[in-house]
Amino acid sequence: MKAEEAGDISLALKTFEEALAVPGPYTAEIQEIVDSYRDAMGQSDGESSKDSAVSPWEFHAYGNAGYVHLNYAKDDSTSENGNELSTSMTFSLDYDSNDRLHSFELNLSGDLFIDKEDMPSLDTSAWEASIGLEYSLVGKSFMLDVGSNVNASEEDGWTPDFYLWAEKYFARINKQKLGLALSAYENLDGPLSVNTYVSWRRFVKYGWKGAVYVGGRFEADSIKSFEYWLKWMGPSLRPSFSYRFKTEIILNVKANLFYGFVVDGPSAVYEKVKKFSASWGTSVSWKPTYVGVVLGLDQFYRSYSIPSGYEIDYPQKSAFTEFKASVLWDI
Repeated sequence: MKAEEAGDISLALKTFEEALAVPGPYTAEIQEIVDSYRDAMGQSDGESSKDSAVSPWEFHAYGNAGYVHLNYAKDDSTSENGNELSTSMTFSLDYDSNDRLHSFELNLSGDLFIDKEDMPSLDTSAWEASIGLEYSLVGKSFMLDVGSNVNASEEDGWTPDFYLWAEKYFARINKQKLGLALSAYENLDGPLSVNTYVSWRRFVKYGWKGAVYVGGRFEADSIKSFEYWLKWMGPSLRPSFSYRFKTEIILNVKANLFYGFVVDGPSAVYEKVKKFSASWGTSVSWKPTYVGVVLGLDQFYRSYSIPSGYEIDYPQKSAFTEFKASVLWDI
């Protein structure tokens, strides 16, 4: 309060922000004070207290390089293993226009498979690469993310994809926000999906934060042995949670679940086919300065409920697992 009385608003804001990191009975009141200071200084919702004379433009570059162990299992009878080296770089140019943050990103990534011959079921390319462009717009009550990737691989050549994520917040309770979200993805040579969600988010710098999306998904993809596309619709759930220590150690868990019913196929009999697809993962990272490390585990699971009498050679249950160890850095 002494800084406020002395007229040093920047120092006062910094002091109140530090107080927010310590939970207590006055957290809500302190948050309101911080919000009012940010509004008065023309700062956005997630911005820290910086000199107002600083340029609104910021440039960032960050990347990672690491090792990934792969495991593929199907119908509880076949298990294959492989390894890859993975690297990526992202260049970001941000523009802060008071209550809105614009971000333009260029993403470059590549994967080199060391022993693809040991995973014949995946028909894995010896290498993969991707170039992506992304634009993000973040405001106090909404965010928008659109982008496109051009993917290249030894087996499939060039394959473009496009994605969109839009979210609007309608209510805020302390550090929590409630809203609606829409996402879409299309690969011109592969799957398509559209999702609508009710969203809940909790924002903090330290401690635990999370997001839960509950809604429905429309999806179109193909089963190789069917030799045609199936269209699915069903419920979808996407939770994610993380805990950040003041030592900059971060624990993450996430999942993406979908149970689909066929809504369009070559005949009515295929409407009896159902599928459950899921991905889940966990990671721990530590990045105290400009360099850090991360260890993670991700698994992708798919199960089809196929009526008897369908003579197809396709695994009804399959799981693809990735064990990751990477080095992180930024500029």
